[in-house]
Amino acid sequence: MSKIFVQKQDFCAICGTILPLPLTAPCIIKCALCLKEWEFQPQIDQLVNHQEKIYERTIADIEVQRIEDTEVDHICPKCGHGKATYSTQQTRSADEGQTVFYTCTKCKQKSIEYS
Repeated sequence: MSKIFVQKQDFCAICGTILPLPLTAPCIIKCALCLKEWEFQPQIDQLVNHQEKIYERTIADIEVQRIEDTEVDHICPKCGHGKATYSTQQTRSADEGQTVFYTCTKCKQKSIEYS
């Protein structure tokens, strides 16, 4: 029989069947389908270590962001002040408008407007 497949240690080069896992190496393993015997050599495994930095937003970061938000004319439902900062977020499906979150610059009351 000639080799049909490119030989890899996990597959039989004759029939392509997955070879059984060897318990030790080097050793001889036999294909379960065509019964061809293959010499198994030890493989060198490499360990890759990856560290990921995780950044957490603190309440102070969020407050700084709110301070930097755009200031607009918006009457606060709690204190009646006429200025607020706002931010928008897509909270519903894409074919609906964005949700606008207002924060009063005087009393920090939050209100929501669904566009």
